[in-house]
Amino acid sequence: MQDNERQSENPARSESDNICKKCGGTGMYVYMQLASEYAKENGKPHLYGDKDWMVPVGRKCPFCNGGFADDVNKARKSADIPTSFYDKRLKDFDWDIYVGENGTREDTRALRQGVQAFIDRFKEFEEVNMGFYIWSRTKGSGKTFLASCICNELMYAQAIKTRFVSASELIDISTSGDKNANDESKRNPMKLLNECKLLVIDDIGQKMTGSEWLDDILFKLLDYRMTNKRMTLFTSNCPINELRFNERTIDRVNRLSMPCKIPEICVRDKEVNEARASLIGRLGLNKKPDTDDGGENKSMPV
Repeated sequence: MQDNERQSENPARSESDNICKKCGGTGMYVYMQLASEYAKENGKPHLYGDKDWMVPVGRKCPFCNGGFADDVNKARKSADIPTSFYDKRLKDFDWDIYVGENGTREDTRALRQGVQAFIDRFKEFEEVNMGFYIWSRTKGSGKTFLASCICNELMYAQAIKTRFVSASELIDISTSGDKNANDESKRNPMKLLNECKLLVIDDIGQKMTGSEWLDDILFKLLDYRMTNKRMTLFTSNCPINELRFNERTIDRVNRLSMPCKIPEICVRDKEVNEARASLIGRLGLNKKPDTDDGGENKSMPV
């Protein structure tokens, strides 16, 4: 490896965003090396005989020593993003799927640009402590999916410490502390939600039991995050002014986020139907079988 690839001469991370500019936060750096040299270094036979070829070699990034990738992995493991969206990135979110029953595609350009700006210019949003309130009244419209994609993009880009929690879990979390535990996060689990750089509160608009208790817990949580400039994302099935909370809690939600309206189209049903149709097609179940009963047997309906 050449001297000009050493960390001391090429600072890996930008002081402003802490992203490794060489590996893009992956922790791996790919460069070209002679096959014979690679074989010798790794105790492997040289496979190219008398000829020697340059081959791509991937190693732990020499500029950040792979450390940023470790930070990303730690952030993702502790984020509690829903399992079905754990590996989803913004490229996986299909903005063109929002097509109404009349075949008209919803115009999502402004929404798409806003989300991309939030990711690309996160620090500017952070300076004014302004997150997103992602909402639509339709179940399965992609609210949680989109919030998960945003979190993953920010964790990969900056290893931001993120927590993902359903509003219905807040009461249980607030009472689950073990005062005898050695780990502070187990003694006071709400501290993780207070302190994390980015918090997602999922499904904040649902009707829940113990609403007065939850209202108090939520107000304290959001008030702390507002006072200490911690970023918050919300998903909901109603606009902010229809939330079933005390005015002071609604005020905190309003101050911490800007509305991000998702089209009123259930993409979950579309995805399920497409997956079902694809499976039936691969298995050949959509074809009428050859029968001797006058064609009474029919193909499986899609």
